[in-house]
Amino acid sequence: MARVIIYSGKGGTGKTTISAATATMLAQSGRRTLVLSSDPAHSLADVLGASVSRDKPTPLMPNLYGLEVDTIYEWKRNLGGFQQFVTNTYSTRGVERTTAAELANQPGLDEILALQRVMQEAQSGRWDAIVLDTAPTGNTLRLLAYPELIIGGGAGKKFFKVYRGLANVARPFRRDLPEDRFFDEVNGLLEQMERLSAFLLGPQVSIRLVLNPEKLPLLETRRAYTFLNLYGLLLDAVMINKILPVRADLGAYFDYWQQLQRGYIGEIEASFAPTPIFKTVLQNGEPIGMPMLLEVGAATFGSSDPGAVLYNERPIWMEQWNEEDSPGHYELCLRLPFLEADTIDLERSGTDLTITAGRLQRSIALPRLLYDCALGNHRYDDGVLRLEFRELSSGSAERVVTVEQMEVEAA
Repeated sequence: MARVIIYSGKGGTGKTTISAATATMLAQSGRRTLVLSSDPAHSLADVLGASVSRDKPTPLMPNLYGLEVDTIYEWKRNLGGFQQFVTNTYSTRGVERTTAAELANQPGLDEILALQRVMQEAQSGRWDAIVLDTAPTGNTLRLLAYPELIIGGGAGKKFFKVYRGLANVARPFRRDLPEDRFFDEVNGLLEQMERLSAFLLGPQVSIRLVLNPEKLPLLETRRAYTFLNLYGLLLDAVMINKILPVRADLGAYFDYWQQLQRGYIGEIEASFAPTPIFKTVLQNGEPIGMPMLLEVGAATFGSSDPGAVLYNERPIWMEQWNEEDSPGHYELCLRLPFLEADTIDLERSGTDLTITAGRLQRSIALPRLLYDCALGNHRYDDGVLRLEFRELSSGSAERVVTVEQMEVEAA
């Protein structure tokens, strides 16, 4: 599969410029590269200085192609039956058809369709590398989390199957029930979500956060960093963009801003170490067009390969202790910096564990090794949440039963 690099960050930090510069450098090194934009307010073509298609990759220079994902086009191509059913349902209840068509665009699915297109291109065998320029941080985090959230777990998929069966029985008596095409597309969407979740956690996919040396971008990037770690996504670099050059002739006004930036750069380095940090100084001219983007890329990465996985420490891991004559003792560890310990809450339901940390929440499917373990205490040390699990003694009657086991036992 192609190497996939996803750039995210607060609006206005220069994600599109860094994304395009990375892609241009990869293409120049001989790697067949596709740069995509999933930001509805596309500016990729503006930065590249060339028109970019919404459906087919546009050749830009040797080995470099561009694509601005059009979610309306992707909707019609992938979920036309779904959209038609929802539109008809609204319009038969008195909603104007144009308004009904807008309501049919369910929240979050535009991001899913963009990510789905990225996965299709990555698995097509056409590319050595893919660079994704995303929307501002909040939308990007929703994009990266949605594949897991939309599945609804095993219970959600089972409910969908039951609903489809009921609809087939009741359709002769009601005209407003969805047709088979609707169910086929939604079922396909659920299966696609599982593939997307696995794709995002693959060894060839990593996220890079772009920020400016200022207070608000730093705070937002810290939150994004914690979110990515909670979902087990690999962050392999932090990019500091729009750094003022150090020059004696800029005067007292710029001396103040240079000093302020130096302070924030120190905070950024302390916050995200040991993740590699790359710095981009403002150029003498606007970084528009591929020759200028090559200069930006060279100034940013230096001798480093922009297509490499620059850091591969996963934020979720498990530790085990073997204690003589006692049940096994495990710790499930999550690197979640920048949290307050008293905001962390845990709730276990069967083989799933819901972690709430401030405004973040995720339900984790526990490793099979922990199915028959009891959840004990947890502690938060140096930015790492450690969850204690102990194997139940052989005489204990307590047992975790999976949905599949219950079905077998019931049969």
